[in-house]
Amino acid sequence: MKKILQSGICIIFVLICLTGCSYEKEEKTIQDKTNQEISYVEDAIFLIANKYVKGEYQTDNGLNWDAIFNDEKKINDVLDSILLDLSELKIGNDHLVSFSNTLNQLIITTSNKNETDFMIRLSNLYALLPQYMNQYSDNKNEVKKKEIKSIVLSSYSLANASNWTEAKTMIQSAEDNYNGMMNDVDYMQQNSYHLNRIYVLIEELKNATNLENIDLMKAKYLAIIEKI
Repeated sequence: MKKILQSGICIIFVLICLTGCSYEKEEKTIQDKTNQEISYVEDAIFLIANKYVKGEYQTDNGLNWDAIFNDEKKINDVLDSILLDLSELKIGNDHLVSFSNTLNQLIITTSNKNETDFMIRLSNLYALLPQYMNQYSDNKNEVKKKEIKSIVLSSYSLANASNWTEAKTMIQSAEDNYNGMMNDVDYMQQNSYHLNRIYVLIEELKNATNLENIDLMKAKYLAIIEKI
């Protein structure tokens, strides 16, 4: 009887362990899938932003808004999937609605051919991605990188709208955030060259912002985004 009881306890223990492992694996799978979707959206956003900064949407008749809309559609096509997976990771409904609303605002702004607001909306959309990752990801350095990229994109968008005061504030925030990463001893030891290089680029972007020179800022913005 004692052996039967012990066997029963062992079976229950194994089942609990297997259930726990299965749940952990499922959660990890959702995280990996969501990370891939966020990377896809990130790439789509910076494809649009960088093409705009480089003048690749520019035509003799102004911006090619149809081309911009087609690139935005790539984000809209994965909207349902990424919202569903973020929901599985316990991201609040208010945050999910914010993503959908911000994307809708971007598309409407593009439809209205509002060049100034278009870049602001685009930077607002990207700013949500590190916020989501911060709620479920253990890779805080990756979250930090996305936060800095968000600040850099926002600073350019503000400068593009001739809001230099806010652009300067954002650049200072990027500098402060990067100082925080450089104070992480372990991370600094493994990534010292990369971190120092990005810090120099942030300082160059800061100088361009202080000079209120949009052409110089375009060059410095692209240099940072391609390195981070």
